[in-house]
Amino acid sequence: MQFFDRVPDNTANIVISPPLEGKKLFVYRFIGHKLKNKEPILFITTDASPETVKQDMVKRKIFFGDAETKGILRFVDCYSHHVGEQKAGTKTVKRVSGPLALNEISIAMSGAQKDFVKKHPKHTVIFDSISTMLMYSNPQAVGRFVQVTIAKVKKAGGTIFFTLEDGMHKPDVMVTMEHLMNSIIHVKHEKNKLFVKSAGLDSVDDWTELK
Repeated sequence: MQFFDRVPDNTANIVISPPLEGKKLFVYRFIGHKLKNKEPILFITTDASPETVKQDMVKRKIFFGDAETKGILRFVDCYSHHVGEQKAGTKTVKRVSGPLALNEISIAMSGAQKDFVKKHPKHTVIFDSISTMLMYSNPQAVGRFVQVTIAKVKKAGGTIFFTLEDGMHKPDVMVTMEHLMNSIIHVKHEKNKLFVKSAGLDSVDDWTELK
């Protein structure tokens, strides 16, 4: 069984690693795995534009084919307008004003999820990354947003992943975020190989190479 198949549906999960230690590659491989199975993905990006993300996925040989055309790969862009890039939205990309536009983010998520559940029994939301929100807001506000977001995603039948930079946040912030999750996934990148271990998932409590 692949690691990705061990993550139960309708759960909240957090992916943690130091900067540049493999979180994005983990996320991209996960997206490729789900799209191969025709399962919808909503990618909320705070650190790069959807256009950059898609270029990066192609560079890393994560081919999403006609997933956008079919509406099963969608984005909420919290980055572009925040850094002054006035890009227009599309059918699959909803632009919001920034990573702290919490109401705009929630509305955009709800819209995409409503479209997903009309045709698909399950879907996944990826929030990359919660560390960016913590840079601009106090942990209590972010924690409340994360808690409410998890509840909404689960109610819609979805599964959600958050990414978090290890070493950037105080221990109490880490504990708060981890407390809200069903599983905690640690990632490391060594010698061109990606390794994962987790708490909250069966049989992955030691470092395992992600094939």
